[in-house]
Amino acid sequence: MKFKAVIFDFGNVIINIEFQRIYQTFAKFTSKSPAYIEKKITEDQIFRRYESGQFTDEEFREVIRQTLGFPLSDHEVDTAWNAILLDIPTDRIDLIHNIRQKYPVYLLSNTNNIHITASNNYLKKAHGIRNLDNLFDKLYLSYEMGLWKPDAEIYYEVLRSNKLQPNEVIFFDDNLHNIESAKAIGMQTILVEPPTSIVEYCKNIF
Repeated sequence: MKFKAVIFDFGNVIINIEFQRIYQTFAKFTSKSPAYIEKKITEDQIFRRYESGQFTDEEFREVIRQTLGFPLSDHEVDTAWNAILLDIPTDRIDLIHNIRQKYPVYLLSNTNNIHITASNNYLKKAHGIRNLDNLFDKLYLSYEMGLWKPDAEIYYEVLRSNKLQPNEVIFFDDNLHNIESAKAIGMQTILVEPPTSIVEYCKNIF
């Protein structure tokens, strides 16, 4: 495989995540079932709406309160929302450092400000890295871009800003729809399937 740059997704590629922890934590705070919480959040497309920049953090918290019909505090909303975030293993940090010696490495993630803030706090505490900006050459975050994977425009924006052709990058993501849409415009892709680590996928590439 020949390429000039590397693009990593964040969740389940760099940071381990577990969606069900969101619903379980909201359930503890509201005494409503995790299944009910998941249904309401999914039906209202809250992830997509918040992570494509349609809400401020304050608006998002209010949307959660209205959607779940419960007077959650800001702290409770943030705690439940961040429950999805687990850890970033040290070998993945080392992998990024090693790849950056040869290629620029970009982060492209469907995400939101609350998760990025929590992730930066984790990075500093667990790894002594001030923030994600220090780990990657550049961050491409859906809520800042007003775009969303798997829409092709989000990939074209990354390519344009770095003067790259689609076939000049290799893109790692754990979502098949994102992989398929990136592949459709000519990008080289690797589908990451946990529990296999990104480190394993990269062994024979870099």
